[in-house]
Amino acid sequence: MQNNMITLTLLGWLLLGLPGVPAAAAARLRTLSVATATNLPIREICTNTCSKAKNGVCEEGRPGKVMTNSPFLMAYCDLGTDCDDCGPWKTTSTNISWIDGKKAGPIRLLQSRDVQVRVKGAAVPQEIGFSFAYTDPKQDFDVSYHMENAGMVEAGITAIAHKLLSGRCVKQGGNRELFVDVGANFGWFAILAAKLGCKVIAYEPVPLFRAFFEFSVHVNDMAFLIDIRDTVVSHERDTLMKMVVPARGIWGTAGIDGLNIDRAIQSDQETIEVRSVRLEDEIKDNVLLLKIDVEGWEWSVVKGAEKFLKKYHVENVIMEYSPGVPERHFKWDHMAATPEMLVNLITKFEYRIGHIGDAGKHQSSGWDSKLVPLKEITMKNLKYDVEDIKLWQAGTLACPVPDELKGFEMWALCGGVPEGLNPRSLRSEIGHNTNIWASKGDGLKHLILNGVVGILSPSDPTEKYFQDNEMNFGMGSRPCHFLDPRVLVKHRCKCTQPEVCGKEEEAVRKASAERRIPQNYVLS
Repeated sequence: MQNNMITLTLLGWLLLGLPGVPAAAAARLRTLSVATATNLPIREICTNTCSKAKNGVCEEGRPGKVMTNSPFLMAYCDLGTDCDDCGPWKTTSTNISWIDGKKAGPIRLLQSRDVQVRVKGAAVPQEIGFSFAYTDPKQDFDVSYHMENAGMVEAGITAIAHKLLSGRCVKQGGNRELFVDVGANFGWFAILAAKLGCKVIAYEPVPLFRAFFEFSVHVNDMAFLIDIRDTVVSHERDTLMKMVVPARGIWGTAGIDGLNIDRAIQSDQETIEVRSVRLEDEIKDNVLLLKIDVEGWEWSVVKGAEKFLKKYHVENVIMEYSPGVPERHFKWDHMAATPEMLVNLITKFEYRIGHIGDAGKHQSSGWDSKLVPLKEITMKNLKYDVEDIKLWQAGTLACPVPDELKGFEMWALCGGVPEGLNPRSLRSEIGHNTNIWASKGDGLKHLILNGVVGILSPSDPTEKYFQDNEMNFGMGSRPCHFLDPRVLVKHRCKCTQPEVCGKEEEAVRKASAERRIPQNYVLS
């Protein structure tokens, strides 16, 4: 009876998905469901091997004998090691590496590195409620910041994943669809997919992130569905690859050679070597959703998945698309491979691709709402992305500058990104990175496409210079309204202060009408 009362009391909180759900109460509701979640036998783990055991406070990141209204719980002990204060830990997992004390569990590992662990109920529908581990948002400005303040990670992409997986993970007969997560980070999407009933293969090579992920898997009793692999996914196999992990800032920018780490944020870094695998060697099944978030290494993941994509039906691919990462280091081969990856998804593997955007990954209308329409990424756009990289490498991007424009500050030199890119390209809409959704088959029922990407339309003539898109975005999707008048015209925004940029606009209009703006080129 007491358990039923707790359940009824909390359903309203969880249904609303409020970040302020009392952490201990939310976790207790999830704990009650362990026995009914599967037909697997339940074990009770009860030791007092944690250094903080028997102090009257449950330190395992799960509810103890005393309820608390804190918005999150702190974890200082591995599950099952603070038994007197927390009660026995109930689990269906048969592989618990830390119980004999010979191997450090995820919390002990994080404690040894002085990394704080917070545990909070996710702001998701109550029927898939779960607890999620993260760290001090002052140290991690990305996943932990959003979990702390919103109770979820990347709300826009979460809404898409929920729509694609909900009601489809468990097939008739009981077999499960597969979700593959490359670059799982703290495991948000992997746990979401498992709670929806999918089996999950997740790749996370960074031990720090994997520790958070492993804890969340066990505290939600999801080990029977989630296979965590500690390798790097690449186009090469059995190669030792160097990864660099920041200790502060956006932890998720950890990646190959540290190419996407923000050098403006002062932070210690950890360098690790990890063995690589290819998806085409690893995955031997159809996939309902493949998620890729690997900080500019997406092209390599897809290149190593070509045989897999040909042989098996991969209905949806959601990925971070990061042209700014190789550009930052002038890695020309990686730069060329990045749009070529999208070309291959369209031409070789018959996907249609929608542009989620960077801001769009955090925007959602709600669990039951229709997904927002996305602009389509087409071959009419990507041919300009491919051509711009060739021009950039040759040193002829946006060259030559018309003579009458050379006297204006923003036109003194050729090139410049994003201003010097062709406005019909996908890259013209992107600051540094963005997010895309590729789909085919039944996935297209949910992918609503409306218009095409580009600051200008691929059908616009050579003579057109100034943007007239509905968002009033200039190059790089920089809002014209907020730009300094001195840079408005170069960003294809109309001049708003004639005394500052009026003459520049007049000169640009004349050169455009005469087809002398080099980045205005049109391909057949």
